[in-house]
Amino acid sequence: MRPSEAAALARQALADGDATLAGSITERLLGEFAGYPPARLVRALLAEQGNDSDAALDDLRAVTSAEPTNSEARAAQARLFQRRGDVDRARMAARQSVELIPGDPNVLESALEILNVEPDSLETSAAVLARVHLNCGWPDLAERHARVAVSESPERVDVRLTLAEALWRLGRLSACEAECRVVADQAEECVRAAVMRAHILSERGRTAEGQELLDRIGRIDPEFREARELLGTLEVHRLVLPGVVEIDLPPELIRQSNDAGEAVAEPDADPAPVEAQTADGPDGQDGTPGESAVQDRHSQPVEDLQGSEVQVDAVGSDSVTGEATAALSEQLRLDVVAEEPESLDAEETPPDGVSPVSSDSAAEAAAPTDEADVGADFSTFDWARHLIEQSEWTEAARVLADIVRANDPDIARVDGLLLEAVAHRELRESAWKLLGNHYMQTGRPQAAADAYLRAANVAGGSTE
Repeated sequence: MRPSEAAALARQALADGDATLAGSITERLLGEFAGYPPARLVRALLAEQGNDSDAALDDLRAVTSAEPTNSEARAAQARLFQRRGDVDRARMAARQSVELIPGDPNVLESALEILNVEPDSLETSAAVLARVHLNCGWPDLAERHARVAVSESPERVDVRLTLAEALWRLGRLSACEAECRVVADQAEECVRAAVMRAHILSERGRTAEGQELLDRIGRIDPEFREARELLGTLEVHRLVLPGVVEIDLPPELIRQSNDAGEAVAEPDADPAPVEAQTADGPDGQDGTPGESAVQDRHSQPVEDLQGSEVQVDAVGSDSVTGEATAALSEQLRLDVVAEEPESLDAEETPPDGVSPVSSDSAAEAAAPTDEADVGADFSTFDWARHLIEQSEWTEAARVLADIVRANDPDIARVDGLLLEAVAHRELRESAWKLLGNHYMQTGRPQAAADAYLRAANVAGGSTE
């Protein structure tokens, strides 16, 4: 079993309330890899639950030294500082956590609670812009904003690391090395800075030194995940990535983890299928979700929609089983049926080679001539959903882009359509980018930053 898989078991045990099992797996991991950040983070969260703030802060310092951009660790530090009455440090750590664009809504909520602000009232800082540009593949813009952020907060090691990576991607290795040394002074165990320094050494003909530095990273990152991510962006390099090590968990711990997972899943082990929602259910008399349910889904507030992003992206990830994907597709199909008076017939599909080029032309091209058969105009939103159902990904992406450019006043409806689109692997990257554009158009910069980051992760091959 890989260390990351064991750490995931510990996190699941912690989420299920089994602190004993989480602690046992964590100690086993730390016995093999004393500096492994995911294991130390779990141990810190366990110490936080046990009101042992000193032990929790010690582990969190180790985590942020190895991973300065770990938003969850910063949020945990903020909570512990607030518990101690250190308001200034709590707010500083919470602000840093928010600007690191956490992927977990619970982490974001805990940080915002300490800052006592609403998500939409946050200003987009230079640090956030630098990170978004870097993840979108624009290192020159990232460098510009990172330098502004460094001048504003020179003590922020995460900002300094963003600047170093932007310089590294631009090929300015001497400037990058200088920034990496500053990062190492503040965060001695920083894995990302060490990887960049190892590559710079190899480029200068000191490959043996670079390889030695890379090998030492295995004490902290035994799977060399950050090294594989960074070096994988290069066309060629002289470093050799060591093989991934594994850890043998005692069978009783694995058995307990499986039992705990089955116990949690047992109440929903036999959920009612979608088709079972008939006239006896709370929805429509024909077994499809009622009109009010669809309206509620499209009129969700921004905060709820951001939470939905995480759920949709998780369902759409490569790790999901075929059954889950099929269930999602079926639910989205039912949503379309509930909104449309009647589904499209196969004969009404436009001929091959005819593609809409704008919102107005798309609606005209797709509108059925016999309204008596359909009962209502065929909107651009309907056309986009139809194209997605027919797996016409290129045309669907064009129509979605037209919808975003049209800046429809029904913000929730556009949100809902784009969140449906990200569930499809072929549309995921473009849909996240369009969602980011839509969030920026509608004055939601923090949500836009998260959407752009997700698009960058998809482009980089991440399933997160």
